[in-house]
Amino acid sequence: MEIKKYLNPQQVKAVKNTEGPLLVIAGAGSGKTRVLTYRIAYLIKDKNVDPFSILAITFTNKAAREMKKRVIELVGRVGEHMWVSTFHSFCARFLRSEIHNLGMSRNYVIYDDDDSIKLISRIIREMDIDIKKFPPRMIKSVISDAKNHLIDFKTYNSKAFDYFKKLVAKIYSSYQERLLKANALDFDDLLVFTVDILNQFPDIKKKYQEKFQYLLVDEFQDTNMAQNEIVMLLGSGHKRICVVGDDDQSIYSWRGAKITNITEFDQRFDGASVIKLEQNYRSTQNILDAANAVIINNENRKPKKLWTENIKGEAVSRYTAGDEKIEVNFVITKIREYINKKNKKYRDFAIFYRTNAQSRAVEEQLIRQNIPYKIFGGLRFYDRMEIKDILAYMKLISNPKDVVSLLRIINVPRRKIGKTTITNIEKYAQRNNMTFCEAFYQIDGIPSLSNTVKARINDFISLIAGFRDYAIGNPADRLIEEIWGKTGYLKELEEQDTIESMNRIENLRELLTVTKEFEEKASLIEIASQDTASGSSLSGLDDFLEEVSLLTDLDNLDESSDFIVLMTLHNAKGLEFPIVFMIGMEEGIFPHSRSMNSREELEEERRLCYVGITRAMEKVYMTYSLSHRIYGESSFMAVSRFLGEIPKDLIIDESRIVSRRLFSAATYKKDGKKLKVDYKIGDFVEHKMWGRGQVLNVKKLSDDIELDVHFSNVGLKHLLVSFAPLQKVEKDQ
Repeated sequence: MEIKKYLNPQQVKAVKNTEGPLLVIAGAGSGKTRVLTYRIAYLIKDKNVDPFSILAITFTNKAAREMKKRVIELVGRVGEHMWVSTFHSFCARFLRSEIHNLGMSRNYVIYDDDDSIKLISRIIREMDIDIKKFPPRMIKSVISDAKNHLIDFKTYNSKAFDYFKKLVAKIYSSYQERLLKANALDFDDLLVFTVDILNQFPDIKKKYQEKFQYLLVDEFQDTNMAQNEIVMLLGSGHKRICVVGDDDQSIYSWRGAKITNITEFDQRFDGASVIKLEQNYRSTQNILDAANAVIINNENRKPKKLWTENIKGEAVSRYTAGDEKIEVNFVITKIREYINKKNKKYRDFAIFYRTNAQSRAVEEQLIRQNIPYKIFGGLRFYDRMEIKDILAYMKLISNPKDVVSLLRIINVPRRKIGKTTITNIEKYAQRNNMTFCEAFYQIDGIPSLSNTVKARINDFISLIAGFRDYAIGNPADRLIEEIWGKTGYLKELEEQDTIESMNRIENLRELLTVTKEFEEKASLIEIASQDTASGSSLSGLDDFLEEVSLLTDLDNLDESSDFIVLMTLHNAKGLEFPIVFMIGMEEGIFPHSRSMNSREELEEERRLCYVGITRAMEKVYMTYSLSHRIYGESSFMAVSRFLGEIPKDLIIDESRIVSRRLFSAATYKKDGKKLKVDYKIGDFVEHKMWGRGQVLNVKKLSDDIELDVHFSNVGLKHLLVSFAPLQKVEKDQ
């Protein structure tokens, strides 16, 4: 093969280095898929390797299909039957042949997440455990995490010392027993059982080591413990194992991914080769320089520096807005300028944000201005389950005859008013020529229902009536908080304590921002018109619901192929766009407040920023607000440290409002004067809110200084000197 014609020198090295353990550190946009496919083709065409002795594993079905398609283009139809698959697909295929060694039938069924949660729900009910305090989805998440760390139910039970872990151990044991009896595996079992067989049966391990003489793994930075163990078990014999990935794009630790799998790979094999792909084919040099400047601040990484033969390009643009509305307007104005003056299409733009809740402000402006968009990898704000639930409560309060809203939330949160009860009410209504709502509100007259069920429904009717009375004298935001409190909706999410439930809580709190903005606008209109008449007693609620319904009426939206893409930064990985906007570049949002007390989590946030920047081909905009309404409350925000890590010569400041809170590193203002402050490890400081602390680490940035300070009252905090209200103090002061 004439591979030198199609690959750069480093890529050629990665393709031809076939006879030992190889770690390919593939920077963003460096052509790693091309390297993997050409490596397979090189093995088959130049090294005469049997195509069926090659195992190539990647993470998503889409990536596996793309890899197989490219392999077929290079080697012909033999590629159709090669082992190119995801981890789970490989394990399923492996277990069809080998699971009988564990005493299970080859005809096992695979339970998806929904099946698993239903089974866990049944177990919880049978054990008479409070399903509201211990939601099945939360329990499933804990069990899944244990399995991904190769902890079986017996080991988990032996290490369970507190009440919650003992409860999980009990459910885990029953869950696994039920799976076994049903001859079923969940997704995690596919990995775990494969590891068990390879570990317990040396002859089987040897058979597959001999079968797969060459092992290739893509996106290795995303592997969890179980996946890494499979790779090591299969590749440890012949050691012809090639793993490809980028530690700087390891952003899924919350899914169980372990960055050490890639950063320590070369330490697990003597004589392992490491080849770095640093030439980027996607972005301009200025974009890459900005990304390099951010990621170099991480300590736990393999050093690399992206470069390109592309043009130098435009500098990264930074914009400071007074608030998030001005921030979003700036983004939309810029997009319109590109379309009108530079012949760009909507599909050339992507808007990235750290959390799902941030999409709401962007979506509303796009809808109002009739600009087509799609949420990639998620739902529109008003289509999210928790938002629809609370709006259904509000609609039912406004209109008790709203049967759609009634049926949506009659059992949300669970009240033991199930499908059988609903069916009985429907039948009664049909027999008596009544609407469902009429029958529902006359529940005591339905003979087929037990007194217990009638009591539950009457409690619900009283609950809604109480909300209706409350809504007459209170604004929509207070009504929402009343609904959260009286129904236990928010508490249930808080008790789940999962990433998903925390995201749902953030979305709910963002709904408060919507209501408060509506109330402020309504009061301005009232003042302007001098109209003090209240109209209907629920007119404020009705007006709010009408406003929301207009925002969510997307039936006429032209969803052609030309639309702006909105997505979280986590969903952006692996994609590319000509022009990227990264909004909400503020401390506490990005990096997220949850990451502030952990260096590992803060470094993952920085990797997430790196991923966002390197999605752009031509231009990056990074925007932030001085004042941000978060969860209904206005807060003054500090600019994200990640923006401060980009050198000034790589940034254009397009701000119309210039923040006077930004100034040169290692200085702060006091009484209108700039004072020079030098910090070193061991210094003692006083913080206006957190009290006394000691400096544990000092890191100089391009226009600021980052301190790690341990406070006796609140523990470890990561601070930027230009924003933190700090004062140096003597040790014994």
